[in-house]
Amino acid sequence: MPSVYLVFGVVLAVVAIFLIVLDLFPKDKGVQLHDEWAETRMNINKSHTKKNFIIGVLICFGLGYLVTGRLLFAVIALLGAVPVARYLNKKIIDKKKSLMEDQYTQVLNIIVTSLQGSSSNVYKVLEETVASLKSPAKEVFVEILHRSRTGTKHYEAIGAVAEETQWEDLKQLEMAFRLYDTTGSNLQQVCTHLLKNAYDRKGNKKYVEATTAQIRLTGIILSIIPFFLIVFMRLSAPEFIEPLFYTLPGGIVFGLIVLLVFTGNQIIKGMMKTLSA
Repeated sequence: MPSVYLVFGVVLAVVAIFLIVLDLFPKDKGVQLHDEWAETRMNINKSHTKKNFIIGVLICFGLGYLVTGRLLFAVIALLGAVPVARYLNKKIIDKKKSLMEDQYTQVLNIIVTSLQGSSSNVYKVLEETVASLKSPAKEVFVEILHRSRTGTKHYEAIGAVAEETQWEDLKQLEMAFRLYDTTGSNLQQVCTHLLKNAYDRKGNKKYVEATTAQIRLTGIILSIIPFFLIVFMRLSAPEFIEPLFYTLPGGIVFGLIVLLVFTGNQIIKGMMKTLSA
């Protein structure tokens, strides 16, 4: 029993040290956007990082003990807490990016409609865009509008905010406004062309997601099956599975199982990136 308390003490100590180290590093400042967007920028705030790390600790420790039934392996599984936290952080960011990508066609639609309404004032077009958008795109264009009011050129404001928010689609809009400001090109025609291209890319993206959904599901199932069988055997026939966790050769075999599952997931991830490119 004392060893159990010792292990839990070590776990709590690791969590406490991590949280203390996080507090030692200052939060990234940069140019402040709206609070709702600032919370999900690429440099995600410390509160989310702490929460996701604690979730990672609980998941890794819980699964490690569930699968093996040994505190030693559960503690070793804590090494996966940081990758799990990074994955959760990335999911938050990707979700926000995906939402903004879906709103890009709406942005272009509003701009084209405003220009068709005989509005040649770019500042007024941006104001109408802000009024018609929802979060998170609304906060991004509020920042663009704010910078334009301070004397920054429209395309420079769009480019700077696109860089800070990692919204790649805005770089196309930056080029359209740059052409308008420098050469006097027809902004409506350029934005109409961008809108058509955005719809085409959106359709292609949905096709790729539908095509790769089966691959993702297969990867998840193949990753779960080995550990599900181990848990089933440990509960139904513990004497059969015991050598896997209480002998050195068994520990090596279990390590190879984990390594092969991880390698398979990395291969599937690479395939997904290739198909999405």
